[in-house]
Amino acid sequence: MDKSSKISIKINGEEKEYEEDVVNPHEKVEEKTEFQWVLPTPDGLGKKVIVLDDVKKKKNPKKKPKMKKEKRKIPFFLNNSSYKSIIISIISASLIGLCFGFVFLSIFKQSKSEQQSPDVVTVAPTQVQMNIPAISFDLAQVGMFKNMDSAQKNVEEIAEQGYEAVIYEKNEAFFVVIALSGKESTFLKDEVKKKLDSAYLKEESIGGGEYTGPKQSVEMYKAEIETFAFILSYLTSNNFNNEKQLEQINSTLLILNNQKDLIKNQQLLTGLKHLQNIEKELTNSEGKSLNQVTQNVQKDVLGLFKLLKEQKNTLTN
Repeated sequence: MDKSSKISIKINGEEKEYEEDVVNPHEKVEEKTEFQWVLPTPDGLGKKVIVLDDVKKKKNPKKKPKMKKEKRKIPFFLNNSSYKSIIISIISASLIGLCFGFVFLSIFKQSKSEQQSPDVVTVAPTQVQMNIPAISFDLAQVGMFKNMDSAQKNVEEIAEQGYEAVIYEKNEAFFVVIALSGKESTFLKDEVKKKLDSAYLKEESIGGGEYTGPKQSVEMYKAEIETFAFILSYLTSNNFNNEKQLEQINSTLLILNNQKDLIKNQQLLTGLKHLQNIEKELTNSEGKSLNQVTQNVQKDVLGLFKLLKEQKNTLTN
């Protein structure tokens, strides 16, 4: 049952009654869902209505959901891609080329190994026996000893006087010599004996007898002895600066030099080197005296003599 109360108010002598409804506390009061402000305007009238909810909506607009970007496919993986066909072609060509390369490499190695290791046929050098005439010349000897140690000491002593001596062996004795010249030369008397009176001048020879060994070695030994004799003949007052004789020495050394590849005997190859050094000095002797040139070639003349003198009658290749 609704309860109500009446209130009586007298205004300007007139009495008016007002009835006030009593609200049941258990009844729900209707709430207004919307609150509005009326903003004043210059003329005092409110014209524009701003709704508070609209302001909140503007302040907090709804965020649009992010759209996932679709990943773009690389053209290579597309079925109709031109890149794919090009790269596949390149890879195929490379593989084919690599295969052919291995094939040709194996063929080349096989052919090269066949060329490097042919069937070697060893041919024994032809053995010959040859008589080589002896040649004679003069030596300036400064000592004769029974052992090499004593001879070596003598070489050191004579070196202090400015001479380069060599030692050669003969009949189990060791001889020390400091100079050599042809029998028609006056070099030993004019230059050596006058400076070193203790020097003993004597005759010596090389060659003479039968020599056996490979054909190339025996022929080279004979040629070196003959050239040695020809050089000693050139170093005399009668033949020095003879152009024809010098040309003959040059041509002989050229032939021997062309045959050196066939020689394995180290003594003969060293002898050829001495001959070449002598030839070089003779060719460049312009403006020099006979004794000067003879002195300049003494080292190689003595070295060649020692090798030819100590060469055994049986030569090796």
